[in-house]
Amino acid sequence: MTNPEPIQAETHRPFVLIVCHSLTGHLSPLIRIATALHTLGWDTFFLGPTAHRRGIEAAGAVFLPLRDDADLDDKAYYENPPCPGYAALHWSERVLIDLHKQCLDPLPTQWSCFVDALRELRTRDPERKIILLAEAFFYGILPLFYGAPLPDDLRLEEILLGSLCVSVTVPAIRSVDLPPVGYPFPFDSSADGRVRNARLWEWSWERKASYLTALLNAKMREAGAHRPVDEIFLSGANYLCHDTILQLGVPGFEYPRSDWPPNFKFAGLVQGPPPSSKPGAQPSSPTPTHHTKTPNFSWWPELISNTALSTLLPSDPCRVAKKKVIVVAQGTVEINPYDLIVPTLHAFANRSDVLVVAILGWKDANLSNYGVDIEVPPNARIADYLSYDAALAHADVWVHNAGFGAVNHGIANGVPMVVAGEGMDKTENSRRVAWSGIGVDLGCAKPSVEQVRGGVERVLEDEGFTKRVRELQKQSQEIDCFGMVHSELVRIMKTQPSIKQRSLGF
Repeated sequence: MTNPEPIQAETHRPFVLIVCHSLTGHLSPLIRIATALHTLGWDTFFLGPTAHRRGIEAAGAVFLPLRDDADLDDKAYYENPPCPGYAALHWSERVLIDLHKQCLDPLPTQWSCFVDALRELRTRDPERKIILLAEAFFYGILPLFYGAPLPDDLRLEEILLGSLCVSVTVPAIRSVDLPPVGYPFPFDSSADGRVRNARLWEWSWERKASYLTALLNAKMREAGAHRPVDEIFLSGANYLCHDTILQLGVPGFEYPRSDWPPNFKFAGLVQGPPPSSKPGAQPSSPTPTHHTKTPNFSWWPELISNTALSTLLPSDPCRVAKKKVIVVAQGTVEINPYDLIVPTLHAFANRSDVLVVAILGWKDANLSNYGVDIEVPPNARIADYLSYDAALAHADVWVHNAGFGAVNHGIANGVPMVVAGEGMDKTENSRRVAWSGIGVDLGCAKPSVEQVRGGVERVLEDEGFTKRVRELQKQSQEIDCFGMVHSELVRIMKTQPSIKQRSLGF
């Protein structure tokens, strides 16, 4: 790792304006980046949902509120779905509804909020320019690149220096080597595979996504864009408009492509222990600490003591057999514990050599909140809300529903995983877990007790999973994510790539 490039005196630094899709899984990485940028001396502003205001302000960013239909509360959205029968739909149908309701419907309001944010920053200091740091699925800034005019009091060339995209999911950028996102076909970049991929794009996905493509352009016109987004929906326009694309993650987890965009870079992980605690690493920049506070659970010392057993010598009189620790979490979207947590508790209920730590994922949650009426096994420990990194520091297997962030927590901590997820990008993540060799994909979102037990036992018995995930962990330790974001902002500040030229000629 290299030390971050120094930046100019504070009076010459541009503001950093962060925009992000409102789902917790998208916001969390951007909030960690905001924390690091604040520590590094950047003045950061975060246009976000009011449900996450506290977390955004705790990162040191100035909170700017989204409003009306753009102000999405993701927990409320999934507790009260947008249409009747939503939960009973196939995951692929739910994804289309989510893209419609979460990304496209609020686009004009997001654009209006973005313009207001520019005006707010302009008012604070007319001499300070702005760098846009955009998470890929905040569609509300796309009009900027397709000819939407700014109000007369906001001159683009006097305000925006450039833009940086941060991707917090597998990259939804079209490639000759891949089928459209979500299609159940193995990776195949051969000549025959590319023919198959092209047919899926042009014959299947184009037709299936036609109403989303049309809706995107309708919403863009409503926001004032003068040109259409001339591509099939989810081909990558929301990435490729930016000066640089920083992909969170490591190369070993992603399918190799022959046609990566020239401005695409892997940026490592925001998950995991801070760089100073990684073996052999030297901290290159101040970074947020994610689990320095000891978790306040009565059983936490038991977990610490179990981990310490691995450091004792065989001759030590205190040495007893170390229990295998299985950490299981349901995630923040598909939060029904019956899907994954309950089967995991049942799968190992009678194992005295196993300790199961179940994380519900929301403050003050408990199993009864979800109508779960089971006797918690004696070898299970339940947490309402707990840092994944804190728990995974003691884990042998990581069971989760394949959110991109959850996968990266496993990689960052070198813990092999068992995944069971569908919906959003979870199917893509699950396939990559199996393809990269870092865990077992159960191929469904609601596995049986037997499936969970079989997947976990397979991981415990095959050391190859641990070896491979630690290879990817090493990749993550070699990339300073926060330092890379900082360096890209400095580069934009120095080169001033001019959003005006890109918006007129894109």
